[in-house]
Amino acid sequence: METLKLRRKLIRQFEVMIKNDDKLKALEGVFDALDSSESISKVPDEHYDLISEHREQYWNGAVEGKSWEEVKRSLNSKYGL
Repeated sequence: METLKLRRKLIRQFEVMIKNDDKLKALEGVFDALDSSESISKVPDEHYDLISEHREQYWNGAVEGKSWEEVKRSLNSKYGL
């Protein structure tokens, strides 16, 4: 029930704010900030560290990569893609 009260309160406040151009622009900034925080990567830092380590090994010649054609052949033979 608390959520319903909060929702009604915010609706009343928005009705007042959207009539004022300056407040409307500020409100848009708040929504933009909220939207951008949702797009933050959910990939753990450990994954980025692992990729960085593998990339470093590749550039140093410690490991070799495969061509795209080799990868496609391997996937096709393994999974029938």
